[in-house]
Amino acid sequence: MKKKDIFRKRILAASCGAVSALAIGAALFATVGDAWSYFTTYTRATGTLRIGLGSQTQIEEEYSDHTKHLVVSNNGEQAVYVRARAFSGSRYPLSYSSADGSWQAGSDGYYYYDGILPGAVTGEDGTLNVSSTSELLIRIEFPADAEEGEDCNVIVIYESVPVQYDTDGNALEPWAADWTAGLVTGASEGGND
Repeated sequence: MKKKDIFRKRILAASCGAVSALAIGAALFATVGDAWSYFTTYTRATGTLRIGLGSQTQIEEEYSDHTKHLVVSNNGEQAVYVRARAFSGSRYPLSYSSADGSWQAGSDGYYYYDGILPGAVTGEDGTLNVSSTSELLIRIEFPADAEEGEDCNVIVIYESVPVQYDTDGNALEPWAADWTAGLVTGASEGGND
């Protein structure tokens, strides 16, 4: 056999080995792909998510005329402070208002219920009298080029913490409280028109 033929057989054998290695690598990569897709799958969810960590506050929300009407109630025994904030895309600016002025804008983007939301009290007849905030209105501004039935998502976050006092026993203002102490958070999503 000539040297040239021996050289060709070695190249052919090396090529077959490389192809075999590539086939095995492709098979391994294909099985890894299923596992990898588990970690990179995208999902979307809608609805309401409530996270409770202590007290029993609940948000009641209605939507009409491009406005969310929010009221937070306290079913628990402990008095709390309440704050709320809404998020939407830059296409849908939000404006806040309160008919009686009991919600105040904070420097952190939250709106604070101006006062203490008392705990629920059981009446003489055994009924539970629940305390509620006044209504916070969040108006959604639709752009001029919005189409009828166009969807938008407005997510409302509300939080409550137990009432806190200074060293003299005076209740702190809601915006001066430590909002990490006993925090209760909830969220709602919606705003389609």
